[in-house]
Amino acid sequence: MENVTNILEDIKRGILKPIYAFDGEEPYYIDVLVDAFEQQVLQPHEKDFNLTILYGKDSTWTDVVNACRSYPAFAERRVVILKEASQLKNFTELERYTQQPSPTTILVIAHKYKKIDGRASVLKSIKKNGVHINFEKLREDKLPAWILNYCQSHQLKINASNAALLATYLGNDLQKIVNELEKVVINITAGQEITADLIEQYIGISKEYNVFEYPKMMMQRDVEKSFRIVNYYIANPKNNPLVVIAAMLYAEFKKLYAFHYAKNMSDKDIASLLKIGPYFITSYRQYANAYSLQQTVQAIFIIQEFNLKSIGIQSANNSHTLLKELTSKILSL
Repeated sequence: MENVTNILEDIKRGILKPIYAFDGEEPYYIDVLVDAFEQQVLQPHEKDFNLTILYGKDSTWTDVVNACRSYPAFAERRVVILKEASQLKNFTELERYTQQPSPTTILVIAHKYKKIDGRASVLKSIKKNGVHINFEKLREDKLPAWILNYCQSHQLKINASNAALLATYLGNDLQKIVNELEKVVINITAGQEITADLIEQYIGISKEYNVFEYPKMMMQRDVEKSFRIVNYYIANPKNNPLVVIAAMLYAEFKKLYAFHYAKNMSDKDIASLLKIGPYFITSYRQYANAYSLQQTVQAIFIIQEFNLKSIGIQSANNSHTLLKELTSKILSL
């Protein structure tokens, strides 16, 4: 994120505000910024007397204010970091300090997993005298692009399909994504691309038998690969919940349905409508050639019928037998 990059650059240049407050449900960037303030603002020999780390559940608001009002010793400034700030009792009492912060102290407030009450005047004084950034959970459709940008900023190579594969399996826990990427990075040489083979080897996501690959093969009308994946699902039912498989397939045909009506729009507008990266539009043009609008509608109805049958409505067959039936019907359209 641009504002995160700007703050990290300001820390390196020593251009700092007296107060920084970071809140929201996404902890990854908060941890990155707090670590930067903790490690980079003060010189190693300055930290013993000028770095104070407090925890909301173990501190009072007066502890925070007293730490901030203390003068730096043998340094230009002090750094006070309040972690777990959402657990600090009487948090709003910090307004007594945030209205007139000390010019020689940098107060960093890590208010993870929860917003600071926007109605509270303490937030207004933080914004007036410092910096406030709210970090919301990243939407799932934004994850592939985030992974691509992260890799690019860390001189790592990965293609859009593999970024989407990671996003599908790892979800929107950014720290988890970074941790899994590091498992690959420490085992490859500098400049080597993070391929599907490496993802399978070090993260454990099968490049061929995953819930992302099945819809892709179905959309491409690849009969042989589609049924090979189905047979794998049937042989490994615990690791391949059908409710997830059906949901992924439904999502793809739903996007294709929208694409049929939007295919004459600009790539930017199509990407926005379908909530996909622009690099996937070529794939949807291919899918549209494989399934007409009418066939796409029929496929959606078949998937809906499958969902009902999979929970025992109008069917006595087991769900894996139904998956073969579903696959056959759609590929036969």
